[in-house]
Amino acid sequence: MNIGASTSCFYPLETEKSLEKVIETGFKKAEIFFNSPSELEPDFVSEMKKQADASGLEVLSVHPFSSSLENTCIFGEYQRRYDDYIDLYKKHFQAAAMLGAKFVVIHGALARQKRDVPRELYFERFNSLIELGKQEGISVCQENVVRFLSEDLEFLKDMRASLGDDFKMIFDIKQAIRSGYSPFEVLDEMKNEIVHIHISDSNSDFDCLPPGRGNFDFKRLFDEMDTAGYKGDYVIEIYSKGFDVENELITSRKFFENNF
Repeated sequence: MNIGASTSCFYPLETEKSLEKVIETGFKKAEIFFNSPSELEPDFVSEMKKQADASGLEVLSVHPFSSSLENTCIFGEYQRRYDDYIDLYKKHFQAAAMLGAKFVVIHGALARQKRDVPRELYFERFNSLIELGKQEGISVCQENVVRFLSEDLEFLKDMRASLGDDFKMIFDIKQAIRSGYSPFEVLDEMKNEIVHIHISDSNSDFDCLPPGRGNFDFKRLFDEMDTAGYKGDYVIEIYSKGFDVENELITSRKFFENNF
């Protein structure tokens, strides 16, 4: 079982220190969530690569800190704003390539706003990100995120139809729940396009718990994805507020090691 952890679990700890925490908790795979433009500079990324290599850790994916900007700066109708901000994404793609990551995670545009984003424009802009990612040898992927267009399964299906084989999805369990879906409803429809999975646990009271603390059916998840031929990884993504994250991640890692 390929289980990793995201550096975002330790936010607001600095990114390089968060990566060290992931390493210390015994994981060999990680997603890196960048938090500042300076962290995309080659010298900083190179040091993180050395940090990962020294511990035998594989960086699977990169999450841009600029997700909150994507609504207006990448997917908005004002072309000049896109032209001014696209270099920030090029830097994320270059950083991902330096780290040996395969995927970059995109949230996209908000679901509800004063001026709705035309779907054809959204798909066109996303395709431009995909093509820029290809230049660095990485895949740019849509994550399902509540309050974003990607919360809607019908939107994801339309996006898949528009982008064809270039459509790749990051699936997040807690985001599916927050969007009003059973995670397995989304999986059933999109499992052939999912390349990377963010995992967390849940129960009737909480939608984001450390794995092993709730009643989510991980066996069903793994079995269904195995049947679909899934070859990707699973990355724990929980939030530091309310949890002793370091100890919880160790417990969650052992939960998977002992049960799957």
